[in-house]
Amino acid sequence: MKKIRILAHGEDAPELLEILQRAGSTEFIDISNSFKEEDLKKKEKTAFEFNYVSGRLDFAVRFLSKFQKKNPIKKILEDQREYVTQKEMENIAKSFYFNDLVEEVANLETQISESGQKIQKLEEEERLLKEWVRLDIPLDTHLETKYSDSLFIKIKEDEQAFSDSLKEKGAISNLLSIADRNFVLTYLKDDKETILKTINEFGVETIELPKRRGTPEEELERIGRAKKHAEEDIVNANKKAKEISDEHLSKLKILSDYFYWKKQKNDLLMSSLGTESVSVFEAWCPTNKFSGLNKKLEENLKLFAIEEIEPNEGEIPPVEIENKGIFKAFETITRLYGLPERGNLDPTMFLSAFFFIFFGLCLTDVGYGIIVLVLVGSILLFFRVPKETKPLFKLIMLGGLASVIVGFFFGGYFGAPMEYMPEFLQKIQLFDPVAKPIPVFYLALALGVLQVVVGMILKIVTEAKNKDLLGGILDQGPWLLLFFSIFLYVAGSFGLIANSSAYVWIVVASLILIVVTQGRKEKGIIKKSFKGTLSLYNFVSYFSDVLSYSRLLALGLATSALAFAVNLIATLARDMIPYVGLILMVIILIIGHLFNLVVNILGAFIHSARLQFVEFFGKFLSGTGRNFRPFKQEERNVVIVEAVNK
Repeated sequence: MKKIRILAHGEDAPELLEILQRAGSTEFIDISNSFKEEDLKKKEKTAFEFNYVSGRLDFAVRFLSKFQKKNPIKKILEDQREYVTQKEMENIAKSFYFNDLVEEVANLETQISESGQKIQKLEEEERLLKEWVRLDIPLDTHLETKYSDSLFIKIKEDEQAFSDSLKEKGAISNLLSIADRNFVLTYLKDDKETILKTINEFGVETIELPKRRGTPEEELERIGRAKKHAEEDIVNANKKAKEISDEHLSKLKILSDYFYWKKQKNDLLMSSLGTESVSVFEAWCPTNKFSGLNKKLEENLKLFAIEEIEPNEGEIPPVEIENKGIFKAFETITRLYGLPERGNLDPTMFLSAFFFIFFGLCLTDVGYGIIVLVLVGSILLFFRVPKETKPLFKLIMLGGLASVIVGFFFGGYFGAPMEYMPEFLQKIQLFDPVAKPIPVFYLALALGVLQVVVGMILKIVTEAKNKDLLGGILDQGPWLLLFFSIFLYVAGSFGLIANSSAYVWIVVASLILIVVTQGRKEKGIIKKSFKGTLSLYNFVSYFSDVLSYSRLLALGLATSALAFAVNLIATLARDMIPYVGLILMVIILIIGHLFNLVVNILGAFIHSARLQFVEFFGKFLSGTGRNFRPFKQEERNVVIVEAVNK
């Protein structure tokens, strides 16, 4: 990353921001700490129409999107944004008059909302009045007289006990039953205090009936008609909204992003610092994009200046990575973990081969791999997958390819016994994780040792990049020598290479070097010796890291065993159940293998990624950095393309 300062004449500042926004290669920085308060002043804020227009368009898009009908599968897999060129977007912004349309959409939303609230209120009244349908007096009847009054009540407990209590207290009243627990209580006004006290004692609920002019039965009929009219209003409004959505939503989406970008640009302009005639900006820019950005500004602006400046003390630049070709798919794994800190290596290229092999070892089935290849490949080919998720789909497709390749050597064909396979496939098989798991276990550990060693070598490269090659060699070199000497000793013991007592002496020499080098930064011979000796304990950590790779055997074994179990259950169902057994077998095979495929793809992805995050990255990455967040055209509802591909 380069830290840059850009100065532009006040009249050219909007055009400058337009260019930077389209380029999407600068992250702006607060420059208030770079200048004295009297040197630069903040621009006087003004209200821009873009704020209002952008908000209204966003509302219209959100509302109308609910009426956009699409195939459920396409809705999940496909990009719902509009693909458009920059020129087409600008032409629509100039020619499409949207104010009246947005106003109509707002009215439809209000109509639907108010009709919905009306229906809700009517339904509440309907539920209440249904309990009082036997009340044969108009609801607006004035029940209060000079000496008496009445209440509508619901008695939850024994109404007789309630009535008896009123009599015992000397209250003159009358209970008229309307429904199971509903009553009209008429009482003398002089006894009101006693009545209310008794109501509280018995937990009696007083009911407030709606003030309508008819009886409950008559009003229920009116409520039914009113609900029907309100529902018709909603149907008509939805129908109109659907028509507008079908005809104009795509253009409204385009305009929504167009004015949102205008709003972002002007918000940034209004928060910038400068003098009366010059606007000043500071930003981070990727080194490989700086010259291109400079050239673009020279082509479009006359009065501007751009320069590279030194970061302030303690200022930490953001981080971005960029991989091309097949490695782009594996960038998904790196981004899941977090981008590496400044001064570290981008691990994507180095993890790609390991992740590919590990995924294949976890799935280990040619049939499953072909299904993944065909399915994911078809999705990428026939669906307009969002560009943000394309790398993930490509990564899973590569995992399917890895499963096909590894499956040939492991004899995985939907769990079918190898004796039923053609002879040439039987000759290709090198491993049998079910019958002979130990060789697979050794293979997993060997791959673990290899990745740990690669991680240690990358640590040396990182230190060299940060101008401490000697420190990297002294920290990692003795451990690499130890692993190499142990490999020689084990290989000699198994007869893979000529056995020699020299291997033991190399192991001893490695241990001595570790003690000597690992405590070199301490002061005093005692502290150096103690720290160096204590560092030998790290061998336990390395050993446990290598053992973690045994999960590759476990997951590969699980795939094969579950596939075999599905086949066995399906065969038993066919043989034990007459007539329908064959149909049941097919159902079991489809559901069982589909379940096995989904579960083990998930397991293969998670555990292969975990081995990268925990066992590999920890060897050479020191931490995660702050992601680069450029000022750009944020594609919420549209995707800008060179040529429209629909």
